[in-house]
Amino acid sequence: MIFGLDQIINFISAYSYIAIFILMFLESVILPIPSEVVLPFTGFLIAINKVNPAFGFADAVIASILGSLVGYALGYFLGIDIFLRYSKKVGFGEKEYKNGIAWIKHYGDYFAFITKLLPAVRSIASIVCGAFKMDIKKFTAYSSAGILVWSGFLIYFGYYLSSNWESIASIFEKSAVYVAGAFILFFLLYIFRKKLAGIFTRKWKQ
Repeated sequence: MIFGLDQIINFISAYSYIAIFILMFLESVILPIPSEVVLPFTGFLIAINKVNPAFGFADAVIASILGSLVGYALGYFLGIDIFLRYSKKVGFGEKEYKNGIAWIKHYGDYFAFITKLLPAVRSIASIVCGAFKMDIKKFTAYSSAGILVWSGFLIYFGYYLSSNWESIASIFEKSAVYVAGAFILFFLLYIFRKKLAGIFTRKWKQ
């Protein structure tokens, strides 16, 4: 984590809307800044009248959408070359890449939406969509929908819990690693399914 809890609180407390925008923008590009801390704290500041609810919500959402588009562009123009160069060392080649494209084309709408509702995964989802050439219009529409739901949910809970906002942030922050690991494992299992099936078939025959 680039920013710890204390650093995030101090940064937002000092710079308000600017800090919220910067943190959510960078988190949506790729950096591991926990939105599950930034957003509930924004809700807390709304509850104590330090941040305007409409401006605070719009600030976080716009920053996330713009950051996601930058992440998409990085994946689209740079990600695949780097991706193939290093992933071949672990057996991820052209065939697996084509499987990934097929998966994104088939489930891309759900992928762009659902990944914006998952801790940790949110930070890499845009680059993955860009690298696998998801349609930019669909990416923008569905990822924006996910961002609206995620931002509204966490800001509301921060507002609702008020002085206890850290409890929801702590729960989401602790679960982030497990959610990210499970999602990445599922994605890799799908792409490598034919290779894995071949391995198990050969072992079974032996």
